Amino acid sequence: MPESPHRRHDIAALKAALPGLTLVEDPALVKQRSRDFFWFSPILDRELRGKAADIVALPRDEAEVVALAAACARLRIPVTLRGAGTGTYGQGVPERGGVLLDTTALDRVVFADPARGLRAGAGIRMAAAEQAALAAGGELRIHPSTKRMATLGGFFCGGSGGIGSLLWGGLRESGNMQGARVVTLEETPRVLELRDADCNLVNRTYGSSGIVTEVEVPLASRRDWRDAVAVFGDFMDAARAGDALARSGLGAKFCDVLEDTAAIGLPLALGAEAVPSGTHVLIAMLPAEHQAEFAALMATHGGRVTLWANSHGREADPDATPVYECAWGHTTLWARKVDRSLTYIQMLNVPGRLLDCVEWSWRHFGGREMPIHLCFILYEGEVAANGTHLLRLPVEAAAARVRLQEIIAAHEAAGIPVANPHVNTVEAGSRHKRVPGDQLGFKAEVDPHGLLNPGKMESYVPVRP
Repeated sequence: MPESPHRRHDIAALKAALPGLTLVEDPALVKQRSRDFFWFSPILDRELRGKAADIVALPRDEAEVVALAAACARLRIPVTLRGAGTGTYGQGVPERGGVLLDTTALDRVVFADPARGLRAGAGIRMAAAEQAALAAGGELRIHPSTKRMATLGGFFCGGSGGIGSLLWGGLRESGNMQGARVVTLEETPRVLELRDADCNLVNRTYGSSGIVTEVEVPLASRRDWRDAVAVFGDFMDAARAGDALARSGLGAKFCDVLEDTAAIGLPLALGAEAVPSGTHVLIAMLPAEHQAEFAALMATHGGRVTLWANSHGREADPDATPVYECAWGHTTLWARKVDRSLTYIQMLNVPGRLLDCVEWSWRHFGGREMPIHLCFILYEGEVAANGTHLLRLPVEAAAARVRLQEIIAAHEAAGIPVANPHVNTVEAGSRHKRVPGDQLGFKAEVDPHGLLNPGKMESYVPVRP
């Protein structure tokens, strides 16, 4: 049977079994580390606000992870993995108490080489991983907008794409994940090495299909990047400019397009000169040598360039905000600084119908209720756009749920698949509304008692009591 959410766990026995492991028991700290960015969602905020682990464990190496896994399996204590807590689905919230396994001390760089890639502990910050890659003469292919905060393992196990996905596709695309070292949650834990496509067994499962201790990713050649902003008077002109840039061959690392009502937080980040009030905005990173081509392309669609600046210089400047920190999930974070009633929703504007999908959403829901935000990506080899739209839901919980489902149903009826970020299970948050069979089978192999982040993979039935 699944772990009861009300069962009391024998934390005293766990502590006795692990005398050398760093543990955090202070209730305030445990509560703090049991949270992620679920408060983006007014629905999840109500459901998860009081959930917390019983204790936090901070293993320093794989041997301590193995010892912790063995003790938790023997005592039937749930384990929830945490990186930096930048997830927005409640992925890292321990719904049934137990141990919160904080991976941030697992931060050793194993190797960094442009030919071999980068391999490091799952808890290394993405920014530190990028620095190791740059020192070796390469750079990360893909990173989240939360690069300065997020961990490599957290992105690997909870993310789908980000900055770089316009060049390389999402994390599940072939070649974007090279290796993962996984500890099983059994009385006698095993250490498994996943390679290439098998890495998808732990991708976006919220740490419910194995304890990932190391991650290996390929590197791209280091480029001299520029942060770019262009503004438009018409939203669909901006959308067409984004689509043209994505297909242009200019090598944009990312390209986001924001309706004026979605860009309300960007003047705080980039300045009013770069983002004048009332304009629709395109933000991007491009190779330095393509300044003239970028400006000409934007002008073709009625846009004008308001920012062209050294990306690495802005990232190193404490008084500047890198443009990537205005993209993807960060757009919602900046907008909420202006209007805390905003949340967000995710959908796919599919290849072949991309601009038609965008215009349909904009005309039916855009403006105030669902300010449009597009993240252009390479999806199965074709240009698509994630709709990471902002959203205003009714304040009352029941009305919010009803309206959310109406918006989802309308988009799916129009052939625009939706991933609901206001639920916290792998299945419900997927556009496909299911867990791939290989992930379910792998979870049965590595987590037979159903102790890894219980509740997050609701279709899983433990194979052992």
